[in-house]
Amino acid sequence: MVIPPILGEALLDGVKLIKGEALSDTIPAISLIVGFIAAFVAGCIACKWMINIVKKGKLIYFAIYCGIVGVATLVFSLIQ
Repeated sequence: MVIPPILGEALLDGVKLIKGEALSDTIPAISLIVGFIAAFVAGCIACKWMINIVKKGKLIYFAIYCGIVGVATLVFSLIQ
């Protein structure tokens, strides 16, 4: 589900890079490329892992995680 938007944004950034438009004045292009590749690989691994969890039907752990993160987010947003 997340791969098409990621690839679309990467394509747009690649076109800007080829045209010579600066994506950022302070971040070298090689750092952006390495960061994109690392994020893409991590995202693919996370998607595959999540699909395996859904196939096994073991969503209770994910539900507990979502509950904890949701409560923590509410608490931190009320504190600030």
